[in-house]
Amino acid sequence: MRKVAQITSYVFHPVFLPTAGLLIVFSLNTYISQTMTTSAQLFILAGVFINTVLLPLLFTLFLRWRNLVDSMELHSRKDRLVPFAFSMVLYFINYYLMKGIPLPELFYSIFLGSSLAVTMGFILTFYTKISIHMIGMGGLTAGIYAVAQVYDLPIVGFVMLGLVASGLVGSARYILESHDLRQIYFGWITGFLTVYIPIINGWG
Repeated sequence: MRKVAQITSYVFHPVFLPTAGLLIVFSLNTYISQTMTTSAQLFILAGVFINTVLLPLLFTLFLRWRNLVDSMELHSRKDRLVPFAFSMVLYFINYYLMKGIPLPELFYSIFLGSSLAVTMGFILTFYTKISIHMIGMGGLTAGIYAVAQVYDLPIVGFVMLGLVASGLVGSARYILESHDLRQIYFGWITGFLTVYIPIINGWG
């Protein structure tokens, strides 16, 4: 069971979720997917992947190489602070870079919400070992739900899939004893609200 939980945690690692979320948005039959060219979509995906996956992973590898963190999994709150701060800066850099590109307003709201989610994760880490996996899953579910509301899409299946996946990831984190239930639920709610509110209100 722990092996399955470990695999689940890797597959749904929060570092991959912004890219996965964008892929889902592009796959939906919306104004975005119909008006943006494939090359434009790939350009946005590449920028997001570099800033939210590649650079954070390389930075964490550097910290591990310098023995500044105990492991790549960042088990302790102390180990998490510097990588989270670095990721937070990269997320906002990504947001401001994308603001300089003419895109549908929804994208700016998504990027702002993601940046706020990482910021809240960083701040809360000073007080508790909040589940970043669940912040990511809450944010992903919120993004799908909010996009469905904005474009009036009947995508109940996607929303349900997000909820089921959130349950699986939360269970995995609990089985691995990485977090208690409070940190798991609080993480999901934090991720959901920080992403949902900007999108549904058109902030960004």
